[in-house]
Amino acid sequence: MTYNVENLFDCTDDSLTRDEAFLPTSLRCWTESRYWDKLQAISRAVAAVGGDRAPDFVALCEVENDSVMHDLTCRSSLRTVGYSYLMTSSLDPRGIDVALMYKSTTFRPLSHRSLRLSHDQIPQGGYVRDVLYVSGQLHMGDTLDLIVCHLPSRLNGRKSSRLRRAVVEYVRHTVDSVCQVRRVPRVVVMGDFNDTPRSKALRPLSESGRLVCVTDRLAGSYRYKGKWEQIDHVYLSTSLLRGTGEALRLSPGGAWVADDELLTEPEPLYGGHRPSRTYNGMRYMGGTSDHLPVCFDLWFQW
Repeated sequence: MTYNVENLFDCTDDSLTRDEAFLPTSLRCWTESRYWDKLQAISRAVAAVGGDRAPDFVALCEVENDSVMHDLTCRSSLRTVGYSYLMTSSLDPRGIDVALMYKSTTFRPLSHRSLRLSHDQIPQGGYVRDVLYVSGQLHMGDTLDLIVCHLPSRLNGRKSSRLRRAVVEYVRHTVDSVCQVRRVPRVVVMGDFNDTPRSKALRPLSESGRLVCVTDRLAGSYRYKGKWEQIDHVYLSTSLLRGTGEALRLSPGGAWVADDELLTEPEPLYGGHRPSRTYNGMRYMGGTSDHLPVCFDLWFQW
């Protein structure tokens, strides 16, 4: 699954980042009790997605640091699952990063790194978060390459679109490199893309023919002014979409949005339901996140 968990900050001031908005002394009054409530809510969301079996991989966006990932995997109710994790440490001014939780019984990482664009790849005055690249071996022996992204938001119009395009081009080149060295490339690119696959910024990911977006027709994982938008995506390499001859492939159920009632709430202004978010501006709402998790099943045969 991939899940933007909406500002998962701890309650400690980091002098190197702008995390002042999420401290006990801030206007949001981000306290230890609220922090632990959010960790438990995320734990329940992950468990609900897996049903009787927790997901083997969980890509997370908007996590602050190693401290919150340790608390989530080792001190929340998810500790019984036995997740390990890898994450970035990017130059985002607020200090938010992406992470990948995985079951060590399912997956053994062979290498990982943060992919950081060079200054000449970033339009002037902009910044982008690092992309997490993890390569490892599944328990049945196949190699799987996973890429976790959190692209720039759409707040700055054309400027942010150019930034998203820059990250997408970098990811595309990374995928091309992987496909050149793998006999059968099995690549998963997932995260919060802040755009639709048909947008000019994201189009290069699918134009190469190496990746297919399996979430482009979903009803939506994020709601803005009463309108659902699908901006959290999963791209799979074509080898994961082939027929029964492949050892690892996408299940017939494909991808879906986990719209469990525990993760949504009524929307008074526009009607219907929306993700049950933690904050609405400065107002504490007590929910889990302003996004819904996006999930997919990969089947394998021996």
